[in-house]
Amino acid sequence: MTTRSNLFRAVVVVAGVVFVAPAARAAVVPVDSATETSAQKALAPRRIALLIGVQDYADPALAGLKYPDKDAEDLGAVLQSPTLGGFDQVFVVHGEAATTSAAITHAFEVATANLGREDTFVLYLSGHGTLTLDPLGSRLWFLPSDAKVDSPETTGLAVADLEKLVDNLPSRRRVLILDTCHNGRGRSTIGSATSQLLTGMRGEIPAPRDVRDVSESEARLYAAQYYQPAMEDSTLGNGVYTHFLIEALTTGNADLDGDGLVDVAEAHEYARDKTIAWTQGVQVPRAEYKIVGREDIYLSGSSTLRGRAERALVSATDTLLHQATLLVNGTPRGVLPGLYAVDPGAEHIQVQTTDGHPVLDEHVTVKAGETLSVEALLRRKRSGWEVLGGADVAGMTGFSPLAPSAELVWVRPGAFTTARLRPDLHLGGSAVNGLIDGEPMLTGDGWAGATLAWNPGALYLGPSVDLRVPFRTLAPTAALPDGWHEAGVAGTGGLTLGVSVPTRWIVGGESHLALRADGWGGGMPYLGAWTPIWGVGVRVGVGG
Repeated sequence: MTTRSNLFRAVVVVAGVVFVAPAARAAVVPVDSATETSAQKALAPRRIALLIGVQDYADPALAGLKYPDKDAEDLGAVLQSPTLGGFDQVFVVHGEAATTSAAITHAFEVATANLGREDTFVLYLSGHGTLTLDPLGSRLWFLPSDAKVDSPETTGLAVADLEKLVDNLPSRRRVLILDTCHNGRGRSTIGSATSQLLTGMRGEIPAPRDVRDVSESEARLYAAQYYQPAMEDSTLGNGVYTHFLIEALTTGNADLDGDGLVDVAEAHEYARDKTIAWTQGVQVPRAEYKIVGREDIYLSGSSTLRGRAERALVSATDTLLHQATLLVNGTPRGVLPGLYAVDPGAEHIQVQTTDGHPVLDEHVTVKAGETLSVEALLRRKRSGWEVLGGADVAGMTGFSPLAPSAELVWVRPGAFTTARLRPDLHLGGSAVNGLIDGEPMLTGDGWAGATLAWNPGALYLGPSVDLRVPFRTLAPTAALPDGWHEAGVAGTGGLTLGVSVPTRWIVGGESHLALRADGWGGGMPYLGAWTPIWGVGVRVGVGG
C-alpha cells in the first residue's frame, strides 16, 4: 500500500485480530484495563485509544526526531491506568515496520472495527508533518514511516482525510490529537519544490484548504498552529505539547471545575498554556470542539465519576415525528428527528407537533450514557394486548378454592397524559371439576373489569374493580336427573401487581413477557344471605 487513498478504503475486519510485530518496537498492543465477564458489561460503553508514534523513517531527509515513540508509550500508560484514563483498550503503535501507511491503516481498522454509538475513541499521532502548495492554498500532511518528503501526495496521509476518517466513526465521542507541524521546523520537513515556492512567497504560508468542520461530540487537538513549529525538548523528554497534555491528565491541575474529572477541553487548555509559556510563544497549540450541550469527553478521572457526569441522550428518527418539538422539563430542546443530550436522572419528556398538539408526555428515569428513543416511549403509550394463564384461589361457601384460569388484558396507556399510569380492561375466567359434598361438580368464576395501575417502569401496581359471576354446575345424577346449576353476580374490588419485561432484553423484538397477580374481595347474595367472597390469582403470559 503506497497511496494515501488506501487508508480510507472500506473496512472489512475480522473481530479479535491482534497484531504480533516482528520486533518489540514494532508492536501494536491492546491493553485491557478490566475483564468483561457478563453480556451487560460487554455491551456497555467502551473507551478505546489508538496511539501512533512515528520516529524512524526510511527517507533520510526525515531523520532527527527523538520522542514520538516515547510520546505514544507515555500517553498510553496514562490512558490505560485504571485510576487515570480508565480506557478499556489502548493500542500503542511505534517502530518503522509498524508505522508504514499500510500498517497504520491496519491498526486503525482493528482499533475501530467494533466501535459502537456509545463508545469513546481517541486517535493520537506523533511524528513528522509537511505541507504542499497549490493555487487553492496549502495542504497539510502527516508522514508515516515509509513516506517520501518530496512526494507527500502519494506517500503521506492528508490531515483533512484523517479528520474525515475520525468524523465518520460511529462512536459518539471522538478525539483526534496531532503532535506534529507543517512549516519546515520542529516536527516537520518540507520538500524541495515546496521550499522553493515558499522562498519566493511574501507573507505567511497560505491557510490550509479542505479543513472540515468538527461534528457533534468531537474534538481535534493540534500541537501548534499550522504555520508554527511543534517542538521537542530533551529536558521534558517528550514533545512539548504531549508532555503537558500528559501532565494535565495526571496531576489534577487541569481540573478547572473541581469535579474530579479532566475533560478534553480542560486537558488542552492546560497543555496549551503550559506550551506557550515553555516555548515563549513560539508554539501555540490550537483546538476545535463541537460538544452536544454539556456532553463532555472525559480523558481522565474515575469511572464512577465519569458515569455520573456523562450525559444521556434522547433521540428520535421516526418519520411520524418529523418537525415535532422535543421539550425536556418544559424547556424546548430542538426539532425532531435528532439527538439531544439530557442530564441523567428523573426527566419530563414531551413531544409536540408543529401545531402544539402533544404526542408524548412522560416522566422517565434516564441512566448515564443511555440513549432513550422517543419512538420506544411512544410504543409504550400505544394500546396493546396481553394473554395470560395461571391459577386462581377463590373463597366462598360451596365453591371450589383452586382452579386454572385465563385472562385477556387490553392495555390502553394512551388514555392518559402521563405514562406512569397503566389503565387496562380485562376479561377472564377460571373453572375446575371437583367434588363438593362428595358430588362431582364443575365450579368456576368469570370476571370483567378494569385496573388503573401506577407504572413507573417494568412494575405496575394499582386498584382494580370487577363484575364477577361465580357459578357451579352439578352433572345429572339419579337423584337429580336434570342436574343442578347455580350462579351469582358480585361486585369486587382489589389490588393488581404486575411485571412487564420486554422480550428485546431476552430474544429481541417488541413484544413483552407479562406476570400478573391480583387479590380481590367483595360480596354477593347466596342462599338468601349476603355472603363475602374473596380470591387471589397468579397468571403469566405474553403481550404485544
